Amino acid sequence: QRGALLTAPCEQTEKYTVEEGDDRIRNPGPPFAAPVVPTESEKVLLFGMMPPIAKMDNTLSTLKAAKHLSLSSNVIEKITGLKGCESCEILSLGRNQIKKLDGVEDVAETLQELWISYNLLPNMKGVEKLPKLRVLYMTQNLIAKLADLDTLKECKLLEELTLIGNPIWNEHSLPGTPEDFREQVAGRCPWLKKLDGSPITEDERTAGAEKVA
Repeated sequence: QRGALLTAPCEQTEKYTVEEGDDRIRNPGPPFAAPVVPTESEKVLLFGMMPPIAKMDNTLSTLKAAKHLSLSSNVIEKITGLKGCESCEILSLGRNQIKKLDGVEDVAETLQELWISYNLLPNMKGVEKLPKLRVLYMTQNLIAKLADLDTLKECKLLEELTLIGNPIWNEHSLPGTPEDFREQVAGRCPWLKKLDGSPITEDERTAGAEKVA
């Protein structure tokens, strides 16, 4: 049933790689790995369920050991049910229908990586509530204003960010535009190490500081 999040077996994996924004698991360890109890697992992978998950319900609160929780490639509209996920370091919600980050603050004390590409987010409001965030994947959302980038000023530990495909990226990166997107980001978040897969340069930080000042 839709919303019955913990009824599916959680496959135990040893080796895997992740395609950002997709979370398709590759090389899943032993081909006949024994199923593990989701509430005891450090990785809970509930992506691409059939039928798709429509709601993050309160059963998620039982996943106290889960460091990596994946609910990508479903039809989720709201972030709920995370209270009690006291070990969550990686939260993957890519390829859903999420319009707000409300609810993600319930894992603010532990969350280090938020993968939320291919959703319907119109801004970055909410990431400022995640003081330990190091990685933020927000490719292909609906972020459209330079002012939305100001939220990054509060993300003091952020090291890696992706924003390709957002309207703001299109308006400041493509030929015929100011082509200053990287500088605009670096000016607001000079401690950032990597943007859209490429390292931030000192020249970009310097130019960004002048534009944002």
